[in-house]
Amino acid sequence: MNFRSIICLSAVVPVFLAVASDPVAIGNRRELFVDGLLIDRLDRVRLKLHEPRPGGVAVKFNGPADERFCFYTTVLKDGDKYRMYYRGHPGTDWLKSVTCYAESVDGKTWTKPKLGLVEVNGSRDNNAILPAGEAFGPFIDRRPGIPADERFKANMIARSNKGLIGLTGYVSGDGIHWRKVKEGLLLRRSLPNHFDSQNVMFWSDEEKCYVLYARHFVGGKRATVRATSRDFLNWSDFTMMTYSDTKSTTPSQHLYTNQTQPYYRAPHIYISLPGRFQAGRRVLSDAQAKSINAHTGGGGVKDIADGVLLSSRAGSTLYDFNFRESFVRPGIGYRNWTSRNNYPACGVVPTGPHEMSLYVQRHYGQKSAWLERMTLRTDGFVSVKAPYDGGELVTKPLTFSGQRLALNHSTSAAGSVRVEIQDAAGRAIDGFSANDCEEIIGDEIERVVRWKPGSNVGSLAGQSVRLRFVMKDADLYSFQFADGN
Repeated sequence: MNFRSIICLSAVVPVFLAVASDPVAIGNRRELFVDGLLIDRLDRVRLKLHEPRPGGVAVKFNGPADERFCFYTTVLKDGDKYRMYYRGHPGTDWLKSVTCYAESVDGKTWTKPKLGLVEVNGSRDNNAILPAGEAFGPFIDRRPGIPADERFKANMIARSNKGLIGLTGYVSGDGIHWRKVKEGLLLRRSLPNHFDSQNVMFWSDEEKCYVLYARHFVGGKRATVRATSRDFLNWSDFTMMTYSDTKSTTPSQHLYTNQTQPYYRAPHIYISLPGRFQAGRRVLSDAQAKSINAHTGGGGVKDIADGVLLSSRAGSTLYDFNFRESFVRPGIGYRNWTSRNNYPACGVVPTGPHEMSLYVQRHYGQKSAWLERMTLRTDGFVSVKAPYDGGELVTKPLTFSGQRLALNHSTSAAGSVRVEIQDAAGRAIDGFSANDCEEIIGDEIERVVRWKPGSNVGSLAGQSVRLRFVMKDADLYSFQFADGN
């Protein structure tokens, strides 16, 4: 039985998975429930995909360098500043694009600084930072020892008169003034549809290398390939990503972008928020498109899209595509039912002690084009959800390090969570049974679990154990073993 079956059946009967021969070593990492790596049994509970909530307008694409074809957005949190990069258009020809920049102190209200760097329509009074802008993919290089003037890195699609030829590499010290890292291409196109989209890079502390997720085309579907580098200049051969729902390198649906990034609170887990492209699936008639002044060239109303949630793990070539329902829906009204709409930007960032934000393309190809901020509870992509009558989750055998166990949870006034620590065979460890656990009631991002002996679980560190979560009218978003009391 596959993981998809667990989601569908667990509310009815207990579901048992094969027990791994070796325990999963989680150390002191925070673990989410976006995949099934740690789940052994779900009994009358289910995994729930949470939809982000509207958080208001982040940016309106109405400046001298950014009009209705702005696209391929990246949001970075750089200390106390948030930085946004996107493809800008001073006209209607998407091949004549620039790279635009915006910034924020809270990730909610954004400004477009007038930088004077790029001439657009005879003026430098704009927020453009580069005179080219086709799928600029920046990141903050967190590799130890990086020179200050190379703290930011990026890639961008390179074209010639023969079309797309590869990726160019860039570096920057301040995230605004950029230079090419070398003459010529950083990577050359070699596969069908290679790079023809937003291609994302980052330094992985978990893998100790740079990682690139790039556009590919396989089995008639838009898909993703992966490569790594130790120095940003020399890259491995590409490996095709596989997908859990098809068990192949061909996804079940077109995934136009991949937007794969380490989750900031659990960087061993890579969150992917692709735009799911429905080729040839049309909602608006020509008359309806005309009524909102939507662009109709290049298939402007002949396809639709929404956003979905995938995940992967550091070093893995597998995407877990366990939730094929929409993560970001188009919404009410005609304006989000045109081509290339509703694509999530690259980057999920904290915007409050209990909140994280993502950003979504809206009204693409229209004069009203804008970027929407959407919010989720911290760690709140997926939860283990228990009904009023209760249920439980039991993990596979695992080993941990640390002195305490903390939960990100939410209960109703009538609900609760209790945690039992078992040995690998499933027997409650003396002093750590569910009956020994203090009843957990409330709504907290980090609640330390206490049993009758206290909260210190250090005596069990390094042993093969299971966790049994006994829940009623509650959601469990994540857990972590860590140091401290």
